[in-house]
Amino acid sequence: MSARDEGASRVWTFSCDVNPSILKRNDLRAPLYMTPIDPLFQDMDNASRRYLCHFATTLCEDLVISDVPIENPFRSLIPKFANAAMHISSMSRSSFDSHIGNIQGQLSESSSTNTLSRTRYSTDSSASATLDALSAKQKAIHLLKAALDNLSSTDINLIVTVILLFIKLELIDSGKNAWRAHVEGAMKLISSLKPFQNDQISPIALIRDRITSDCLRYHVLGSTLTNSTTFLDPFSLPIDITTMLRRSEANSCLSFPTTLLQILFRACELSNIAVTLPATETPALINEASSLLNAAQSFDVESWAKNVEGGPTDRTPNRIHTALAHQNAVCIYIYRSIAYYPADMDSEALVTEIIHHLSFIDPKDPLSKATSWPTFVAGAETDNPVYRQWTLDRLSLLWNVLPWGYVQTAVEVMQMAWRLRDESGSDYIGVGGWVQQLKALGNHWLIA
Repeated sequence: MSARDEGASRVWTFSCDVNPSILKRNDLRAPLYMTPIDPLFQDMDNASRRYLCHFATTLCEDLVISDVPIENPFRSLIPKFANAAMHISSMSRSSFDSHIGNIQGQLSESSSTNTLSRTRYSTDSSASATLDALSAKQKAIHLLKAALDNLSSTDINLIVTVILLFIKLELIDSGKNAWRAHVEGAMKLISSLKPFQNDQISPIALIRDRITSDCLRYHVLGSTLTNSTTFLDPFSLPIDITTMLRRSEANSCLSFPTTLLQILFRACELSNIAVTLPATETPALINEASSLLNAAQSFDVESWAKNVEGGPTDRTPNRIHTALAHQNAVCIYIYRSIAYYPADMDSEALVTEIIHHLSFIDPKDPLSKATSWPTFVAGAETDNPVYRQWTLDRLSLLWNVLPWGYVQTAVEVMQMAWRLRDESGSDYIGVGGWVQQLKALGNHWLIA
């Protein structure tokens, strides 16, 4: 049985009017007519149960690499957090309708999107879905605010989980701007978490690891294109963030090595101060960038991949290719983090390496979920029209299997970087490249 087949078995199930049987993931319009056995959900109306089922059978698969119930923390959210049923239901409805509305609106404008995406997400009109999403989102925000107002009597782990679902919702929508408030709120709550004493492998501890780690990864990736000196340093928090990140590496949909993530955050900090320092500080800036570059290049990707997989597996080669793509993308970002172009930089060689490694990852491989950021970096960096087209095609293929709005945003921002560079011409080098140019626009993009 494949991992995908294993993921089809569910921790909880709902019956529908197809013979009757478990709701199939491609049959989103089938009504759920039977009352759920679990008393926690017996008061839910058909619409809520439908959205909750969509969360369990479709979104949960998108949120991890290996969709196996015991390994997917999102599948266990509802039974683990019984008192969160209304929060989760509202976020499920909002995620579902935002997903549908976003996809159908873009499907109508794109003839290249394949039939799989059309059939998988065909349902009510996009306008109706959008209105339902906004209503559900408002309800969820109200519930979250009420919980935050009574934080002393509320499970902080639960609140962080709900905020993570908000971040996921923003990524489904577009990955623009609104995610930042949720990430910053999550980081403040994470900073107040207390470690589990002598209980790092309990189900609740594992769920916390994975939920918290996702928030941290989005915090770092969101920092890459946001010009701010106020971002909280996640690696200075009192809890052991690095260990938590490493424990969750194997099944994170981003599959971003923790060591490289730490280096990337330092490069983000460097890019934020680079444009404000006087010319006398340039040598120190270049030395710091060189130090980060050496650290990134010395990271042992093969050893990391084997440790993450617990030894050589069928997935290890693709895990290595994905991590090598991240490694080269981090190196490009380090170069671009400072406002002075290093004389020995061969960015096109790094772009070539990224494209080489990503070409091994089939878009339908679960690890392809981890490839949008290095694809974006390679595309934004290159002037080669063949490579530019390759990155556009790659993101289009990813969109066909992972129709989340942030994938379209990656294309939009990448093309924006090209326009800025092409219009500035010879001045491009002087302003520090596309990272600084995009940051100067003052937008908040989250490309995961």
